[in-house]
Amino acid sequence: MILSNILFYNLTSKLKLRTSTLKKEKFYIKNLLNQAIYLKKLKKNGSIRSLNKKEFISFSKKMNLKDFTVAYIISISFLKANIVIHVSDIQGKLKLFYSVGSIIDLHGKQKRKRQIAISKLIFLVLKKAVFLGQKPIALHLNNVNFYKNLIISKLKRNLYIKIIKILNQIPYNGCRKKKLRRKKYIKKFK
Repeated sequence: MILSNILFYNLTSKLKLRTSTLKKEKFYIKNLLNQAIYLKKLKKNGSIRSLNKKEFISFSKKMNLKDFTVAYIISISFLKANIVIHVSDIQGKLKLFYSVGSIIDLHGKQKRKRQIAISKLIFLVLKKAVFLGQKPIALHLNNVNFYKNLIISKLKRNLYIKIIKILNQIPYNGCRKKKLRRKKYIKKFK
């Protein structure tokens, strides 16, 4: 009996999380539709002055531009021997900065245990960055390659990610090798 209750509780809590994210997405879609209707009316009438004041006030109550703009940027960079995470606002002011080497007791090549390191780092950022809440966030991933699905899934559970930008700067086949110089053969006269 106890095991079934625990399983039931776990399933219902996961479903509640998913329904809450669906409600938020529905809210954003409604706001987008209202904005599109308003812009069509503007285009039809030619200017704002031709709209009734009541329509304009009712629309301005429904639409908040803050709901559509990205509030914070989370940037995760994988370096050769380290992982760095930045949280900044739109103006570029740094809110949080962490690296794996400064947080976890991993040194040198141990930091290449990327999966453990990145999961601990994300957990710490979510714990410290309470101000993120459910505000729209842009996620920038640099050289993440295989771990992008892991990072996105962990962040999507707690944050509203609006934009994901993936930048891979390391080429898959490396740099072009230097051209080999031919040896010159000199005939020796006897």
